[in-house]
Amino acid sequence: MYIDIDCDIGLEFFPYIEKTAYFEDNVHKKFMLKALNKTQNMHEAQVIVKTATECTNTKPKILFCANRQDLIEYTSIFDSMFDICPVSVFEFEAIDFTIPSMEIKTVFFSSKRAFDFFIRKSGVNYLCDKKILAVGKKTAQDIERFGFSVTYPDVYRSSELDLKNVLVVCPKEHALYDKYAIVLEVYKTKISSDIDYYTYDCDFDFAMFTSPLSFEFLRQAGFEDYIKRVKKGIICIGTSTQKAVEKFGYSCIIPQEFTIEGMFKLLEAQY
Repeated sequence: MYIDIDCDIGLEFFPYIEKTAYFEDNVHKKFMLKALNKTQNMHEAQVIVKTATECTNTKPKILFCANRQDLIEYTSIFDSMFDICPVSVFEFEAIDFTIPSMEIKTVFFSSKRAFDFFIRKSGVNYLCDKKILAVGKKTAQDIERFGFSVTYPDVYRSSELDLKNVLVVCPKEHALYDKYAIVLEVYKTKISSDIDYYTYDCDFDFAMFTSPLSFEFLRQAGFEDYIKRVKKGIICIGTSTQKAVEKFGYSCIIPQEFTIEGMFKLLEAQY
């Protein structure tokens, strides 16, 4: 089966493909995000995606490093403005956990994902009599959909939060928290199994990194030359990512709001 596409259509108009898919070389890499099973061997494929035309995109090229879910969401929104070159750098895996038996009055979620993995095992009833804190506005909004009231700082700085005796729900690769916090790791982040599919020969105007691991895993995969091909600037989601990038001698800027939306607002301001 063949799918023949116009290389310049928006990602939102491209369907999800469940069958094993092979993408010809001249197909834009963003479309790979919607293939649930990919192969680099055409003879193994049930679906072959091809295009009869070369991409004519002249918009600014943006190297966007994040997880697949965020890449799909934000590329679909912003690829009318930018030529987004995604790299699926990491994916997530649940880890087993046991909620501490001690009395907990306050729970802090370090991300929406931490909340999702937590309630997947524990359910929401545990939170009914707790004060809930979130890392930022977007995480708070996601939790509030379940009927909870959530408190969050205007600008997240882990050093500014009082987390003493607070249950901190976070990934295994959590940042430094208050030494008196009760840390509960509910998932881990690992390098994406298909990161090698996202290969680029072009230069980029900007690069965007959504976490320290998005930068670290790109380097681990042997793609550090991508960063050297960035001509105008690197945008990091926040101070922790900024430090991870600058440690290797690269300079970067951060948005006022430490979210992916904030990164794109900053990107728009550059133009």
